Amino acid sequence: MTATQHPTMVISMNTFTPATGGIDALTEFQLAEMREMAAAATEQGWLGNEVYLANDGSALIVITRFRSEADRSRWAATERFRRHVAELEPLLADIRATPVTFLAANGSPLRRK
Repeated sequence: MTATQHPTMVISMNTFTPATGGIDALTEFQLAEMREMAAAATEQGWLGNEVYLANDGSALIVITRFRSEADRSRWAATERFRRHVAELEPLLADIRATPVTFLAANGSPLRRK
């Protein structure tokens, strides 16, 4: 997926720090929810996720992509996403969402703003 394919694409790097000792429960929950929500999220402009586990097991990192900020906002306002957040909160010590901009992949030319 490139920025050329979706020039208004919104990307967020979300770092989830689990409640003490809960990385396995957090990971299991997030992966199951992603499968469960995929069709509904796609209808709202979701382009997909990449999921990473910190090597030391301290965090789950999820890179999330939407076609546009309007699509991301529309998904965030749905009942299904609000329910996901409510069920996720007890598993977390902290969450940090960082908006990022795609620059390059595998040596491709840098994206210029």
